[in-house]
Amino acid sequence: MLLLTQCAQDMIIFLNLYLCRPPRSNGRGGLRAMFLPILWLALGFNFQASAKAPAGGETNQAGVVLTIEGTVEVARSGTSPWSTANTNLVLAFGDSLRTGPHSRATVRLSDLSVLRVNEKTVLEIRSQAGGNGSLLDLQSGSSYFFNRSKPSSLQFHTPLISGAIRGTEFNLTAAEDGLTTVTLLEGEVALNNAQGELVLQSGEQGTVEPGRAPQKTAVLNAINI
Repeated sequence: MLLLTQCAQDMIIFLNLYLCRPPRSNGRGGLRAMFLPILWLALGFNFQASAKAPAGGETNQAGVVLTIEGTVEVARSGTSPWSTANTNLVLAFGDSLRTGPHSRATVRLSDLSVLRVNEKTVLEIRSQAGGNGSLLDLQSGSSYFFNRSKPSSLQFHTPLISGAIRGTEFNLTAAEDGLTTVTLLEGEVALNNAQGELVLQSGEQGTVEPGRAPQKTAVLNAINI
C-alpha cells in the first residue's frame, strides 16, 4: 500500500469543491461531467492511513476519511466521546461521524464507494448482516454516495425509513423536521417503513413524512441535483 501523495490530496479537495458548487449557465455542467472520471481516479488511489486505526484490525475496516472541511468529529464504536477527525483516518464498522455547520467530509468506503457527508450530519457506518457491504445509519443531515466503477449493494436507515439500493449514485437527506428525501440518480432503491414501501428507479425522488408511507415525486434532472 502506498501513501496518498500531497498532490493527489490537493486534487481531490479541489475537484470536490468545484463539483459541489452550484452550476451556472456558462457550460460548467459539461466541464463537471469531464472532471468526474478524473475525480474517481484520484479517489481510487490505494493508501494507508497515517492516523491511528481503530481496534479490530483491517478486517473491521469500514472506510477511510479522505477530505475534511471545517469541523468533523468521530466517535468510536461503543464509546460516547467525540474526537476531532483527521484525513487518512481509518473508520471501523460501528464508528460514527458528524459534521458541524459549514463543514463536510469525504469518506471512501471499504468497497471503494465514496460518501460525501454534508454539513450538520450525524451518521454511523455499520456492517450488513453477513458482512456483505455497508449499512449507513443516517440520524440527521444529508450525504451523497457514488461508485463510478460498479453498482454497489448498500443499505441505509433514517429515523423514518429503511432502504436497500443497488446503484452507483444517490443522495439521502434526513431533515430536522423528520422529512426523509431519497434522490436516486442511477440505479434502483426499495424504500419501506411501517406504512408501506416504494421502489425508485434512476432519476426519481422519494419522500417520507412522519406517520406516512413513502411517496414518489416527479422525474428529476440528475445534473441539477
